Amino acid sequence: MTEPSQAVRYSLRVFALFIFLACTCLSLWHCTPRVTEELYLVTKVIDGDTVELSSGEKLRYIGIDTPEKKEPFYSEAKNYNRRLLEGKKIKIEFDVQEKDKYGRLLGYVYVDGIFVNAEMLKAGLAVLYTYPPNVKYADYFTQIQKKARQQKVGVWSEEKELEEFYLAVKGSKRFHRPDCRSLAGSKEKDLIRLDSREEALDKGFSACRRCKP
Repeated sequence: MTEPSQAVRYSLRVFALFIFLACTCLSLWHCTPRVTEELYLVTKVIDGDTVELSSGEKLRYIGIDTPEKKEPFYSEAKNYNRRLLEGKKIKIEFDVQEKDKYGRLLGYVYVDGIFVNAEMLKAGLAVLYTYPPNVKYADYFTQIQKKARQQKVGVWSEEKELEEFYLAVKGSKRFHRPDCRSLAGSKEKDLIRLDSREEALDKGFSACRRCKP
């Protein structure tokens, strides 16, 4: 079988390089968060981290989680969110994913010069809830939450029953009490030991919704 000529081999290498660069650019385009120029009207505040827009679409804030009904500070979080947004026009910054599995828009929200996701954390009415791949502001949110914890505002004013240590599964952003059912089936080599709740929070882990550490 005749080997390809030098010119053919060169052409193949150039083509391969072109394909690689094209794929890389496409990947970066999809993964770069962007702020829309469009303004969205908030017609209803559902809770502390979700609103409804005039289009009928629901918008869930990225990177935070606020108390659910019957949990402490639920009303405070919802009312604070309402004061910030209800009846106002907002801008949305999208991250890697624009919608979740429920069809809700996912975004970082801005109104009147206020970064709403961060504002909820500052007030102690939300907690960090990182969900890859939407992680652009994860480190920033971790630092804001730390200040709220130190000031013991909102949800951080509550006392928690502490454990001697906590566990997280490698690759996950949640931490758990040692006896949490969510850890069932996890192999010991896949577990990360965290010596305190403070350590877990400082490293950007979010509390498991099941065992509520």
